[in-house]
Amino acid sequence: MNFACTQENLLQGLSLVSHVSGKNVNLPILGNVLLKTENGGLKLSTTNLEMAVSAMVRGRVEQPGEFTVPAKLLQDYVSLLPSGKVELVLNGDALEVRADGSSTSVRGMPSSEFPLIPRLAKENGYRLKAEVLRSAIAQVAFAVSSSESRPELGGVACSFHGFDQANKLTMAATDSYRLAERLMELEPGSASAETRCIVPAKAMQEVARILSAYKDDVGMPEAVEWALTDSQMVITYGNVELISRLIEGSFPDYKQIIPQEFKSSATIMRTELAKAIRAASLFSKQGLFDVHFELLDGALKVSSSDTGTGAHSTTLKVETEGDANKVTMNFRYVSDGLAAMGTDKVKMRLIDGMNPVELRPAEGDEYRYIVMPIRQ
Repeated sequence: MNFACTQENLLQGLSLVSHVSGKNVNLPILGNVLLKTENGGLKLSTTNLEMAVSAMVRGRVEQPGEFTVPAKLLQDYVSLLPSGKVELVLNGDALEVRADGSSTSVRGMPSSEFPLIPRLAKENGYRLKAEVLRSAIAQVAFAVSSSESRPELGGVACSFHGFDQANKLTMAATDSYRLAERLMELEPGSASAETRCIVPAKAMQEVARILSAYKDDVGMPEAVEWALTDSQMVITYGNVELISRLIEGSFPDYKQIIPQEFKSSATIMRTELAKAIRAASLFSKQGLFDVHFELLDGALKVSSSDTGTGAHSTTLKVETEGDANKVTMNFRYVSDGLAAMGTDKVKMRLIDGMNPVELRPAEGDEYRYIVMPIRQ
């Protein structure tokens, strides 16, 4: 193998794929990146057996070939090289990296030992705007469960309603204490079939990382391609491809717990509410993380008290509708939801202290966040 490219292109490719690789005592090859000349460029691939990421690096192929070397080591070394031309030359059981008069030899393993990455058909897939998908993942993925007792809650439920139906993708995640749901439109060219799947949280976070890496790159396409089989998915964005297994099982019918009618609502400046919650959280009970919300006419009182540390309350001027009301919630859950919204104003809707509370942007119905109360 003999391949030449720019340091910038090689480093970007390595930074995209090396995140998936990692140390594995039983399979050391999983810490390596597969370098393979293909279609006039160099394809970089890594896998942890649950997920695989590959990226194409533009350059010039002098001699085709393939080899694997430690991904993190190669990335760290290439990051130290000056910008300009880099040559990768396979020499026996080592890869020579030549740049700006220096030459480094990195020992590796033959590509025959690298796990086979499946090739999935990309026909009949769905298309989404990259920026919309990136923001949707940020608004939903944080709410997945970290418990291994219910694997289906360890991922994001994705419901595709095909292009000649509702033309929507609904993404939802819950850990049984809070729920985040985001709706987004599919792009033209999407399949018409209705499909459901549960995507592991790590795969979703990796997709968001890839999209963020190309956020300001004018050369990248606007749309992400998303194709599914019964047990796997493949997401393609420009010259990057991510394949992941899907979580087996059925996601709970969360629509049943979402209230249809509320007795009270308040429209509040998001940053003011977040600040009031942070102040109250300093005096919440350790382990309970409780903050009390009392809705009055034109005001919202945010308070907490602890026999050990003291008490605090803040009263905010808000726009209210309906009855006076009160509820106690875990401040961490509420703060997470507010951070995910990113709008100036948010709406809080309540029934009473025993039922779920809904938070959503004051305008639009694409996103909603449900928090279960702490029952007194």
